[in-house]
Amino acid sequence: MPEHAARVTVIAPQRFDPVFFPGLAPDEPWPPPRFDFTASWLNDPDLAFERGISGEIIFVRRCDSLRLILDIETAHTALDIKPRSRDFLLLRLMPSALRFVQSITPGAPMPAPLLGGPMVPPAEHHLYGATTTLVGALERSGGEAGAALLEALRRTDPGPAMFEMAAARCVAESGFELERVGVLARSLQRLAQAHAEVLAAHAIQPDYEGMERMVTAAARVQLLAGRWTRDLLAHALQQLEAVIATPRQTAESLMRTAAEAMEKQFYIGQSSELVEQQARHRDRLMDLAMFWQRTAAAWASVHPETADRRDLDGLARNALRRLQIVSLYQL
Repeated sequence: MPEHAARVTVIAPQRFDPVFFPGLAPDEPWPPPRFDFTASWLNDPDLAFERGISGEIIFVRRCDSLRLILDIETAHTALDIKPRSRDFLLLRLMPSALRFVQSITPGAPMPAPLLGGPMVPPAEHHLYGATTTLVGALERSGGEAGAALLEALRRTDPGPAMFEMAAARCVAESGFELERVGVLARSLQRLAQAHAEVLAAHAIQPDYEGMERMVTAAARVQLLAGRWTRDLLAHALQQLEAVIATPRQTAESLMRTAAEAMEKQFYIGQSSELVEQQARHRDRLMDLAMFWQRTAAAWASVHPETADRRDLDGLARNALRRLQIVSLYQL
């Protein structure tokens, strides 16, 4: 393991400068175990929240086929929820929670990663996406056996066992030796699984863009409301605004590098090195997700116009300390 990865792993996210959500007492646990809204209109069993294609929140009422697209920064107004209330804080957790589940209904359990639990394993669509990338690489450098396996893969239903099924079909229909095709299929399966884990780690990254927007909004409000020209909090928020995109940019760069390696560096016989490289990218993405999950969720809970300055100060200090862990962002 690279030196920087080892250093990051030693620092436990749960113990590193704990995150306090705005409007709550320091000893009040948050997030809660369930989405237990207090407003009666948010406890309708036919109600659900879903995530749109572009990351927007969709308010769904199944009984009358209503689908209302909400901007999370103003959703509380549309749903008649008071800023800084408990329901407001629960609502602001939706973007983070919907990165782990398809939909959320009233009373649904909080996703385990937001409570400090383990991250989710790769889903089937991640494996499918990784396999699709591999198929393109196999077309360029697979050789005779690779071409036969590729043809068999195209006629095999996607899934965890697709490489084994394709290898069996390749042997039965094309006459290749089982050992030759089997070794190739197993190496491709390991590589597909490794890249699927990278895709999954990237998919569960926190809502960095939402955090960035909230930092910008808070900085703007504090600057406009400043009673003197050298307001320290406004100055700190401006400094944070200039660098808060670092985690998102790092995650995007790691994902881009992993995808380019699959597309450009894949050669039969060198898959072991590529599997190890993908694992390093996955670990880096997981480190980022663990260190920023609660911080991003806490920033999403900010209502810039009514936020307590002490809450903003605490969140700004927390984010700046996390940005000082240089090894998290080295490429």
